[in-house]
Amino acid sequence: MYTSLIEKLAHTKALKWFPNHQVQESWIVEVEQELGFSLPPSYRWWLLNYGQALLSGTAILTITSSEHREYTDTDILYIYRLADEQTKQEGKLELFIPDEDEYYYFDTRTTDERGEFKVMRLDYFNGEPEVYADSFAEFLEKLIDQRTPRNA
Repeated sequence: MYTSLIEKLAHTKALKWFPNHQVQESWIVEVEQELGFSLPPSYRWWLLNYGQALLSGTAILTITSSEHREYTDTDILYIYRLADEQTKQEGKLELFIPDEDEYYYFDTRTTDERGEFKVMRLDYFNGEPEVYADSFAEFLEKLIDQRTPRNA
């Protein structure tokens, strides 16, 4: 199902993932209960099979155990809890916040027939969100492609 992404993950230098740091299903269920909605299937797959990664040195948000959540700034629920009410009402679930002039988030109001959320990119300069990818898997593939040198 995610053959192309698995191939890219096996050979990329743009994204560094950490073997044996997968997320436990019970952690995902706990997060979904607090959020009040299910996480997208490709993101759940990523969490259960890979779990943690750095893309160009910045963490893609993940899920940690509840006892470590309050101390882990890479936990998606921890970051969501810090968000203001307007952000939550707009359906934003932050996903990747690089030290650049942009950030990426799930638009939880855009569930498709597979249960995937669109991944949005917000440019800090113009303030306009744009659809970056139709799923988490597509988001990862696009970022890997964009950050991989052409001659690699």
